[in-house]
Amino acid sequence: MIIVIDGPSGTGKSTVAKEVAKRLGFVFFDTGAMYRCFAWKVLQEKIDPSDEVQVSSLVNLFDFTVKDVDGEKRYFVGQEDVTKNIRSREISSVSSQISMYSQVRKAIVKKQRQFARKVNAVFEGRDMGTVVFPNADLKIFLTADPVIRAERRYQELIGKFPDFSEGLTKEEILQEVLKRDENDTTRSISPLKQAPDAILIDTSELSIFDVVDKILQLQAQVKPIFFRMKTSYWLVYLLARFFFKVFFRLKIHGLKHLRPGAGILIANHTSFYDPPVLSISCPEEVHFMARESLFRIPLLGRLIHVLNTHPVSQDAGDMAVLKKMVELLQNQKKIIVFPEGKRSIDGNIQPFQRGFGFLAIKAKCPVYPAYLHGVFEAWPPSRKFPRFFGKITCTFGSPIEWDEFEDLPRKEAEQLLIEKSLQSIENLKKWYQGGSVGDPP
Repeated sequence: MIIVIDGPSGTGKSTVAKEVAKRLGFVFFDTGAMYRCFAWKVLQEKIDPSDEVQVSSLVNLFDFTVKDVDGEKRYFVGQEDVTKNIRSREISSVSSQISMYSQVRKAIVKKQRQFARKVNAVFEGRDMGTVVFPNADLKIFLTADPVIRAERRYQELIGKFPDFSEGLTKEEILQEVLKRDENDTTRSISPLKQAPDAILIDTSELSIFDVVDKILQLQAQVKPIFFRMKTSYWLVYLLARFFFKVFFRLKIHGLKHLRPGAGILIANHTSFYDPPVLSISCPEEVHFMARESLFRIPLLGRLIHVLNTHPVSQDAGDMAVLKKMVELLQNQKKIIVFPEGKRSIDGNIQPFQRGFGFLAIKAKCPVYPAYLHGVFEAWPPSRKFPRFFGKITCTFGSPIEWDEFEDLPRKEAEQLLIEKSLQSIENLKKWYQGGSVGDPP
């Protein structure tokens, strides 16, 4: 589960996020600390923060890690512990300035997403719910009166960092808060704003524990996104799972690799059973593309309509189909694609076609590889009717992230994504044939 807490400085984001994470047993991640650490690196390298070109070129060399030292979270740039250094007023000002640069934000957002892929975490920042994690399970936006926020900031600085706050006045802090608000809300890249589905909490008159209690109450009400299916889909989903459990002892591995939201499910393609097996193995609604003529067949047409199948006319061009798929992905849907293009006649994995690589990069969504075993034996293309009482297994592997390839030329990116996807399914096949020991790769 991902919980994001956004809002301007002085609203208590960090303190609240830490306490929420502690109460839930989640990981806490201070995204602002990443920008502060990079700001420290910029100053150490004696780079002018207003020089966007030089600052952006430095971000690719930015080595940032978080370590627990004696139970305390410490921030490191390279091998140097900068936990205390990054809380100065100068660092705060530079951090606000460099965070407006698109290349800096792109690189740091990538690090944040990589961190979140395999943990339950609470992220706090300014664009967590709008840009970094638009599919977060729970989004909170904190706000408070600027004067109250300035007072909080003042007390924090003189209490924690007396060496950096000598001669500081409350009026100076208020002006800095207002200036930071202006920078954050007016920048062209990832401005500070409340996500449409974020819950607003005004902390002006609330204690930290009041705010934490409110968020924990909201978290307890969150229902797993994976099981939000429309009734008709859910009924067919249950019937199909029952059918494959009874007649083919369906077993599913690697569900931990799946995340809610947009994604392309890909698998080896050897049987008429591949689409239904792959779809019912995913605990979330998925979408298909199918020939328009299938919708004119009584009963079958109604059934595939219920299962989110979208008609494609025979004269529709490839770009028209791709456009429809991109539209579904951009609306946070999952789609099924068989990269081989047609069913294998011998059960072996065939070379992949290029289309799904374009889809993943265009829609900016992960690719989820899956290996289907036993479907070819159950119903190969050469048989008119299936064999019953076999064994079918669906194994999901680690997601392939589009942002691994986003800085490459388009054709090169698509080719590398295709190669990695093919290799992933081959690795899942080896894992299954090797006895299915541990987690799928």
